[in-house]
Amino acid sequence: MITFRYHVISIVAVFLALAVGVLLGSGPLHAEDNTVEEPKKDRRLAVAQARAASLEESLGFSDAYARGTAERVVADRLTDRAVTLVTLPGADQAVTTEVADAVALSGGTVTARVAVAEKLLDVAHRQLVAELATQMQPAAEVTVPVDGTGYERMAALLAHAVTAKEAEGAAVDAGGTTVLAGLDTAGLAATDGEVDRRGSLVVVVSGDPYGPDDERRGAGEILAALLTGLDAGSDGLVLTGPASAAADDGLVGAVRTDPAAAKVVSTVDVADRPAGAAVAVLAMAGEATGTSGHFGSRTSPDGAVPPL
Repeated sequence: MITFRYHVISIVAVFLALAVGVLLGSGPLHAEDNTVEEPKKDRRLAVAQARAASLEESLGFSDAYARGTAERVVADRLTDRAVTLVTLPGADQAVTTEVADAVALSGGTVTARVAVAEKLLDVAHRQLVAELATQMQPAAEVTVPVDGTGYERMAALLAHAVTAKEAEGAAVDAGGTTVLAGLDTAGLAATDGEVDRRGSLVVVVSGDPYGPDDERRGAGEILAALLTGLDAGSDGLVLTGPASAAADDGLVGAVRTDPAAAKVVSTVDVADRPAGAAVAVLAMAGEATGTSGHFGSRTSPDGAVPPL
């Protein structure tokens, strides 16, 4: 389905190029040539337009088919599973809703929602993250890596607050409440409503790359550390994002190239297509059995979808 989008963009680019060519060739010095070439240009434009329209219709069919078959594809994949849904800066609300709906179709339940603020992924605030982790650790009574970075220690604290090893999830304890309150006060992350239960599986929704190059690299490294920690506290984690996020400077791309995170975290890079939510659920089902992978577009290392 990503291939369709690439074709559409390519055809539109051709269409625009041809249109510019027609305008440039319409001057008085080219009047005689235009008389001969104009019909050919018109035909090429018509063919390009028809091709673009055809590809758009094909893309629409693929999306409709994905939505129409989603329930059968994901049915019973996450039966009675509690899922924590995490959104990253720039995550599309429509994509987040589709992922949550797919979890419900699969028999699972989103029991906790956490919104990560841009501040948490900004290297400029690494000192704040480290100091806050140090302050919260004793009060939360959570074991954290003694020699870990500030982000690794914060990941362990956040994992304690929103993840669990029990398939049906577990209640948030006093330590978890302390962590969530501290993150909220510091403007690093916030929960969307009450956390009913900590999820045994985690799905993280990202958006398009943002910020200058150095900020993108920093955010990717920070996210890889955070997700590795969340994965360790749960039965598995899936990061999903649009195709753009799979680029080298995107968050999905950063996790895929991180030596530690890539081994334990699954990724999906077709979140901007309706089928992406179903693929994310299938990847979560794989994580529940201890299998990680990277799926989605043709650039994904492990193919379009996890083994069914």
